[in-house]
Amino acid sequence: MATSGLSHEVFSFLPDVVWYLTHNGKDMWCRAPYGFFFTSAEAATRFVPSAGASFELVPIGVQSRHLVSEDGLAAMRQLRVTRIFVDPEIDPQTGDVFGKILRIEAELN
Repeated sequence: MATSGLSHEVFSFLPDVVWYLTHNGKDMWCRAPYGFFFTSAEAATRFVPSAGASFELVPIGVQSRHLVSEDGLAAMRQLRVTRIFVDPEIDPQTGDVFGKILRIEAELN
């Protein structure tokens, strides 16, 4: 039996709608092994200048239950994302990303 790789505690932590950055209106922008979720479109937009992407990134909101479903987690695994920052920030001194991190575990059979 497969498990989701995220505990049910994640559901209580994430808002109903989670935002991520995309360059094509669908696919999540990430820097494997890190993905980035935001609790508002504004927080995602504020992060864009720090992302260092060579293309335009825009926030898209999705129901959090879809992102943490088996299909959503499988998509993240295909992107090699194993950790997700929630409302990440950039340290202005070092350029390091910091914030709350959710870990995606390998699929168990």
